[in-house]
Amino acid sequence: MDTRLLPPLSVFLLIVSIGLMILIMRLLFKNSVLFKIGISTAIVIILASFISGIQVKLGPLHNLWSFPLQVLMAIAAYTYISRNIKRPLDEILQVVQKITDGNLKVTIDDAILEKKDELGRIGKAMVQLSRGLNEKSRFASDIGEGNLNSSFEKLGDQDEFGDALLQMQDSLKQAREEEQKRKEEDQRRNWITEGMAKFADILRQNEEDKEELAFKIISNLVKYMNINQGGLFILNDETNDKYLELLSCYAFDRRKFLNRRIEIGEGLLGACFVEGKTTYMTKLPQDYIRITSGLGDENPGALLLVPLKLNDDVYGVLELASFKPFLEHEIEFTEKIAESVASAISSLQTSTRTTLLLQKSQQQAEEMRAQEEEMRQNMEELTATQEALEQKEKENYKRVKKLEMLNRRLAEEVERLENLNAEKAIQ
Repeated sequence: MDTRLLPPLSVFLLIVSIGLMILIMRLLFKNSVLFKIGISTAIVIILASFISGIQVKLGPLHNLWSFPLQVLMAIAAYTYISRNIKRPLDEILQVVQKITDGNLKVTIDDAILEKKDELGRIGKAMVQLSRGLNEKSRFASDIGEGNLNSSFEKLGDQDEFGDALLQMQDSLKQAREEEQKRKEEDQRRNWITEGMAKFADILRQNEEDKEELAFKIISNLVKYMNINQGGLFILNDETNDKYLELLSCYAFDRRKFLNRRIEIGEGLLGACFVEGKTTYMTKLPQDYIRITSGLGDENPGALLLVPLKLNDDVYGVLELASFKPFLEHEIEFTEKIAESVASAISSLQTSTRTTLLLQKSQQQAEEMRAQEEEMRQNMEELTATQEALEQKEKENYKRVKKLEMLNRRLAEEVERLENLNAEKAIQ
């Protein structure tokens, strides 16, 4: 073989070897940092072997240039590896160290993020981790400041830290909701307690006047519940024709003077009285009740009928109307007030009946005393008459005796005269 053909053939073989090696490495380590390491290392080894082969053919004198050339190739390979692998890796390590130290404000060179190998993927993962930690930090700060509606996206399905934060948020939300419920329940309880005390005082101060008591109850109830209109119906059982009588009506800070009579069992109100159960409606029959205000004449949005019930006795019905719905605790409060009003009405009726009975008893006693006085006077008059009769009888008896005595004397005188006449006649 001609030795002059060896260098071109060697160059060809070198190029083919490098090409095959690059192809194999790309197939084996595609988008991997090992590809860059392997390529740079393999190229240096192949070129070094090629230069060594040339140096052997040319002689020992060519070591002066072949060795330094090999060193330069090694330095070039190291520089390539350092620039493309070590530096990005060092930068990533610095980012990891900052995150480890708690510094979440980190950045990574875009050149690293553009890489397709492991370093690029690690850089992107670090960026995602940094963003995720920043989001978690922001989320934790929002939670700490009381913003429980703050949100963030987990890094993935296996983000346990994110799950823990979201679970903490849910727990805090639940705790806040429970605390809010407790506060609302306390407010409702206090509202009911204050209202009961207020109306207990009203009932104590107006125990005698039924109409004034009804007005005080319905006006204060409308104001306290912040509704639009209310009426108090009382059972009128003074005659055999029993019916419900509107004792007081109050609406929009004004006392209403209305004459309204509801028969027992008539309509919603009469049925509520008969059944003795609370009736709450948000869909009222057309024109059942009208609320007149500065805004016009409209149907209310809610109607509450509560019987004035004490034990099994019903004394009347509370009728409340409002443009807004009644809450559950407001209905409960109204039922308690209705029971207290029923008790007050029962006491008032009992007191009224007792007063009437007392007055009737006193009247009867006066009448009996008058009759006794009249009888006494009659007895005195009868006694005086009897005494007068007895006196007259005595006087008549004396007169009779005197007449009898006079008659005897007269008879004796007549007899004496007759005797004298007889004697004279004999002579």
